[in-house]
Amino acid sequence: MGNSMIKIEPVMDADIVPGIQAAGIKLGISFDYFKKSTEHIYKPTKEECDVLSTHNLWFFFHRDEMTIGGIHINEIYCYWDNNIVLEFSGDESILTGIHVMSKYSGYLLKKLKIGDRLDLLKYELGFDFYYGHGDTHYLKPNPLESEDILEGVYITTNYLLPYSAEYPDHIVTAITVYL
Repeated sequence: MGNSMIKIEPVMDADIVPGIQAAGIKLGISFDYFKKSTEHIYKPTKEECDVLSTHNLWFFFHRDEMTIGGIHINEIYCYWDNNIVLEFSGDESILTGIHVMSKYSGYLLKKLKIGDRLDLLKYELGFDFYYGHGDTHYLKPNPLESEDILEGVYITTNYLLPYSAEYPDHIVTAITVYL
């Protein structure tokens, strides 16, 4: 029997499962396993990555630097066109984040996909939103009962403002699942 390794390519219509997976790829896998299971091109600097079109290959970018504050950043980003970004973190380089964007057509909570209005979750599933930073929104499943957020997922919109009655027309531009 031959040694058969599964080739990892994104499934552009796979369901998005908070804290578990997106694009048919599960969080928690090692970068070494991922690298052995893909067709890829390594790029030493982000400027060398044409992330708009990777032609069905993964582009790898390793960010290994020290911040001004003395914090060591050791992250590997893997790009699939401008639709999927995988983020491997830490010295063990495990998959801690999957960002889906642009032409991704899978659903979060079987309701929301890229290009939809954020308030679809509010009116159809009763969610409220906790504004993170920039254009990031976390989901609050039971806003009247608890301040807890739905762990393992956040949504990026086209606004740099929190969702509100005054600004209700946020469009989802990306969904991220994380550990």
